[in-house]
Amino acid sequence: MSHIYLIALPPLFPLLQAELGLGYAELGLLVTVFYASSSVTQMPVGMLVDRIGGPLVVALGLGLEGGCFALMGLSQGYAPLLALAAAAGLGHSVFHPADFAILSATIEERRVGKAFSLHTSAGHLGTAVSPALMIFLAAVWDWRAALAVIGLAGLAGMVAILGMRNVLTGDIEARSAVKADQADADEADGPRGLKLFLSWPMLMMLVFFVCTALTSSAVRSFSVAALGEAHATPMAAAAAALTAYLFASIAGVLFGGYLADRLKRHDLSIGIAFVLTGAIMVLVALVALPAALLLALFLVAGFLQGTARPQRDMLVRARSTRKTLGRAYGFVSTGASAGGAVAPILFGWILDLGHPSWVFYGIALVMMISLLAVVLDRRPSP
Repeated sequence: MSHIYLIALPPLFPLLQAELGLGYAELGLLVTVFYASSSVTQMPVGMLVDRIGGPLVVALGLGLEGGCFALMGLSQGYAPLLALAAAAGLGHSVFHPADFAILSATIEERRVGKAFSLHTSAGHLGTAVSPALMIFLAAVWDWRAALAVIGLAGLAGMVAILGMRNVLTGDIEARSAVKADQADADEADGPRGLKLFLSWPMLMMLVFFVCTALTSSAVRSFSVAALGEAHATPMAAAAAALTAYLFASIAGVLFGGYLADRLKRHDLSIGIAFVLTGAIMVLVALVALPAALLLALFLVAGFLQGTARPQRDMLVRARSTRKTLGRAYGFVSTGASAGGAVAPILFGWILDLGHPSWVFYGIALVMMISLLAVVLDRRPSP
């Protein structure tokens, strides 16, 4: 649901523009406000998760976001849409801090990597189906009904989560001598809690999340256009390669969960994936490839990037404590939101300058910076 909401609005932009008379800059601002609201509230939400537990927070967040999207379908002007986008972003901010804290606290150690991978792959699936779902619903009814349907689905999800709250809290409550002690909670919110986020490992994790969000957004948003401008690749072939990348990443995430439960050196598996993917991106920048080979390379790149996702989440988990899981994931997810917001501007600017190959060089370069952050993360905290 969170990833369906994440990109639910852009496919409907032409319909909103026609009915409400809005420009694309105004419509784009809706998405920017949504991302910004989600980004700045993830840390406070993470602290709330550490205080009261994840299940209630995630239920309320899903209900808020679903309610906002349902109300968007009733909006008659731009100002209500903008306000609802900001409120929906607040609801969206709960997912990473709450979900990963729930999984970390309730899944037994030997299977937590698989749990992370299933959760992340579901998000990838939501991203993949959201545009087609929104266009289908709008074609059957209209854009207002499309937003209302997914909004009501979120409210139904909230009711379901509240009804099954005991399943999601079982182990958390059993281990909550940690959380029940108010002094411990205060300590985690105080200087010692702040020290966690100023520590070298967590700062490197923040850099890593910023960079991986930059590369993911760049591939999704500009690879088709860059291939067309750099090598005159037919749009159908470029779009097929991107589709292969996106679906292969889902398979990679699932396999990455299997690896995460068996490997001790998560940084090493991330390094291999990033070096190979970076090499593929450089090759794509340098050479006009046949459509079949291009598709195969994007398939491999997507799979490799997918395998790194559960390893990444395991690194964050290892660098936090049970008392600070929510805020740790909130902290690094803020970096992911920031990277996702910067990428369209940065890589769009590169295309506007007339250097489409540098989209792929840039992706490879940022991947190497990501890898450097993981390598430097192995240094002890100062």
